[in-house]
Amino acid sequence: MPLPSFQVSLESNEIITPKVRKLVFKLDDPKTISYKPGQFVSFMLPSDDDRPIKRSYSISNMEKNTDGVTHIEFVIAYVDGGKASELFFNAEPGMTMEMTGPFGLLCLLEELPQRVFLVGTGTGVAPYRCMIEQIKARPDTEFHILFGAQYYEDMFYLDDFNEVAKLDHVHFHPCLSREDKEGCVSGYVQTKLAELNPNPETDMAYLCGNPNMVDEVFNMLQEKNFGVKQVKREKYVFSRF
Repeated sequence: MPLPSFQVSLESNEIITPKVRKLVFKLDDPKTISYKPGQFVSFMLPSDDDRPIKRSYSISNMEKNTDGVTHIEFVIAYVDGGKASELFFNAEPGMTMEMTGPFGLLCLLEELPQRVFLVGTGTGVAPYRCMIEQIKARPDTEFHILFGAQYYEDMFYLDDFNEVAKLDHVHFHPCLSREDKEGCVSGYVQTKLAELNPNPETDMAYLCGNPNMVDEVFNMLQEKNFGVKQVKREKYVFSRF
């Protein structure tokens, strides 16, 4: 069975940090997509040798306007010498692309435990941005969103996360590894998560972003007797080709 394929056109390309852009695409054909917050899609990008470059990105937001047009939002980090990031960073509105999907199982379950940790570094927080409406609707679960970056200027979607954290059952922990900033945790998301004392009897964790972080947190949770089904993870591997 062929993978679902979609034609999209770029609506906007906005700088949101020195190394991250927010791109919003319009779904052209077909005009509907079956999607769960937390999933990703793969773009098939043109190349010099006619073999398409495949790059996968988590959806950070999806909205349908009053005319029934679906807009899909992504945050994309720049990779030095990366063909895909060069293409996206220089893309002009109106440019058309092909994408397939959605894929992935980094989605909130129907039945959730007492606490859920949503741990992400860099653009790895994209799926958690897309989960915000679901998080609002799940007051019986305590959510902890841990966003890791090197510097404050590397962070984005802060207004969205701070707003949802006004709810009693949601807590937002921005963590900076190379800068001290009022209102932020000094250190890695790994350290902050350990301070929250994850408990396999009551908790579940979602991990997304830097592979080293994902592996380190996964190993830490395994040492605390978390089972494989209690930890959902997705690594972001950056390629220059």
